[in-house]
Amino acid sequence: MERKLSIKKITLIGVMAAVVFVASQIQIQIPLGASATRVHIGNGFCLLCGLLLGPIAGGLSAGLGSAIFDLINPIYLPSAPFTFTFKFLMAFICGKIAYSNGAKAENFKKNLIGSITGAVTYVILYLSKSYISDIYVKGLPQAGAIAKGLQRLWASSINAVVGVLIAVLLVKALKPILKKSIR
Repeated sequence: MERKLSIKKITLIGVMAAVVFVASQIQIQIPLGASATRVHIGNGFCLLCGLLLGPIAGGLSAGLGSAIFDLINPIYLPSAPFTFTFKFLMAFICGKIAYSNGAKAENFKKNLIGSITGAVTYVILYLSKSYISDIYVKGLPQAGAIAKGLQRLWASSINAVVGVLIAVLLVKALKPILKKSIR
């Protein structure tokens, strides 16, 4: 059985990628020496992509919107491929859990578990990549990489909590609207 993407689905992927891109602009920058981290609402909309569009389409929209954000910002430009992959996985995992056993993101408990799991997955991937980059690319001593990692953990934890709240609250309001519009 061959599955094809409909024009509506492709359009929704593009629209949600644009929403993720815009949401990623709403931020508080936190300088970390030669690099930076930030608190933002983009992750919440990445999770929302997984809840509204399912694992694959949600992952694509989250990854594309986030990677485009990185591509237009010189600070984040080198991270764009990682960002695409990590945000794709965040939304994919969220959507996979929320859509499991035919739930179609209509079960609050599955939505919450999916959002938390997706957010935690992203935090682990992001912190791991940053730690490896700090030591092997930037040449920081391990103590410096750990100190920067703790600062990133603080910002990432805030992003995760805010992201989960955004996703589980907005999906309840937006899912019925989306269902009507796709018919």
